[in-house]
Amino acid sequence: MSATANVPPPRTEPLDETRRVQLLERELAAIPRWYSPWGHLAVTSVFGLGMVVASLVLLRDVTLDAWLTVPVAFVLANATEWWAHKHLLHHRSPLAPVLYDRHTPVHHLIYLEGDMAMASWKEMRLVLIPAYGIMLVALGTGPVAALLWWLGWPNVGLLWLATTVGYVVLYEWLHLCYHLPAGHLLGRLGLIRRLARHHATHHDPRKMQRYNFNVTVPLWDLVRGTMAPEDEATAGDGVV
Repeated sequence: MSATANVPPPRTEPLDETRRVQLLERELAAIPRWYSPWGHLAVTSVFGLGMVVASLVLLRDVTLDAWLTVPVAFVLANATEWWAHKHLLHHRSPLAPVLYDRHTPVHHLIYLEGDMAMASWKEMRLVLIPAYGIMLVALGTGPVAALLWWLGWPNVGLLWLATTVGYVVLYEWLHLCYHLPAGHLLGRLGLIRRLARHHATHHDPRKMQRYNFNVTVPLWDLVRGTMAPEDEATAGDGVV
């Protein structure tokens, strides 16, 4: 039997408010006492930015063609984000079922298009990727940087590493901004508001499997035609 045979399909309607609150309370109750939301954010930020700074410090005599590594790596990271979000976070894979289990049946049922804000900082546990996630990204992208260095392109390797790891930090910060408590200063910034609107549309259960898979810059959504139409009607507002 398939590993996904007993997994119910993603909901296309939101939970009623009582069940949504119960789900949030259950998830918060499961958070360990030692958990620190700011420590969680700090691990990702300090480790990621530390690698970015270290990579940039090691650069020597960077040529123009080497600097082109930055936009190329950024676009590839954006495409990877889109692919992982669409195929791993919204479709349960036997290779990494926890990615789906923590995202679609939990994160998406708690935070809805019209109610994206965290009520407490402890909820950062439900918004941020695991603190070790950025280390896994570094382990995955590090060999590429090492190979580029070995091939005689040290600056290209360093810029590749700085961009890909820096992209994860950008992802974390932006995603957190979209779920900030109501009225937070950062959430009122123009650019953040536009990006948050893009992400909030993805949190409509009727659209989450089809639209707006980019969390950072919606470049690959545009390329792959998964940008939600501005004028698409929202069919029904009932809850189940």
